[in-house]
Amino acid sequence: MHVSDLVSLIGAKGSAPQLVDWFEQLGIGKPPVSVTANQGTKSVKDKRHEMEYYFGFDIINARFYPPVGGPRGGLLCHLQSVLLFSRKPKGNVTLPTGFWDGFVGPDAGFDECMTFFDGNVDTYTDTQLFQKPLGDDVELKLWFCPRKQRVETMQVSIVQDRQFMGHHEFDQANAHNTVKPAAALVVKWLFDGRHLRLSDEIYANGLADEHAGILEFVRQHLNGHVWASQLKDDQVLRQVLSHTQASRPLKLSNGESLELFAQTLYLRAAGAWDAYQAIYNDDALDDWAGSVDRFRESVVLDAGQRKVFVGMLHDAYRLVAADKA
Repeated sequence: MHVSDLVSLIGAKGSAPQLVDWFEQLGIGKPPVSVTANQGTKSVKDKRHEMEYYFGFDIINARFYPPVGGPRGGLLCHLQSVLLFSRKPKGNVTLPTGFWDGFVGPDAGFDECMTFFDGNVDTYTDTQLFQKPLGDDVELKLWFCPRKQRVETMQVSIVQDRQFMGHHEFDQANAHNTVKPAAALVVKWLFDGRHLRLSDEIYANGLADEHAGILEFVRQHLNGHVWASQLKDDQVLRQVLSHTQASRPLKLSNGESLELFAQTLYLRAAGAWDAYQAIYNDDALDDWAGSVDRFRESVVLDAGQRKVFVGMLHDAYRLVAADKA
């Protein structure tokens, strides 16, 4: 048993023969084949070696995206990561001789970690995170405590991007997405502001303000999602974009709050915000949830209102950029 054995298993489907055989050798049962959307992830503990195997379906990596349906309504899962070491378990685990050969182990000091990880370290308030690629899709992560001067946690995992907008945002059959045009208009803002990593040729072709056309653009040029790797390297952009996907307002240094949640902007651009709030706050409705959803679905922006929506995001970007300057 060696670290490289675990590295070779990362990304395997739960049903993969090599993974099934590995679990049998360890005597830890069978790996899960699927995970439900509500579960998100499943884990299997190897108590003898104080390790834990994590399986997931919503993996932000082009090789595993989008999720694929599995048996009994679940989604096919892959081995997403393995916790190799943690200070938290109480026992004194004994690993096979040579398990860490060629790698740093739990006894490594800071200088040894710096050497092995080629100086690739991010420093936070109470921890230092080392990362090293072990292939195209796999990386080793190590958390080091500067106060105690020791390794705290080690794991090997699939390399993942940061997702801002997933395939479900653009799925017109998604019943939970009751303001479907909003996601497309966010993409329109990204395109018009040249915030996407696209060729000059694609930008020269333009992007018409037309819902079906934007959805096709997302499919053809963005692979059905918006991830950090597809964006220009701009922290202001990422801050504004992330707030279009959450109801939490963006706070400026002067105390001003910007409400940028895409669904809220959509209703405001339509001039329907007050009417929506009246329904949303009406506790006497027999079918409150249905009434709220039906109202949101009924709102359709005209060309001028769509420009207002995109303009609000342009204005927000300029405000945040000025605030950071």
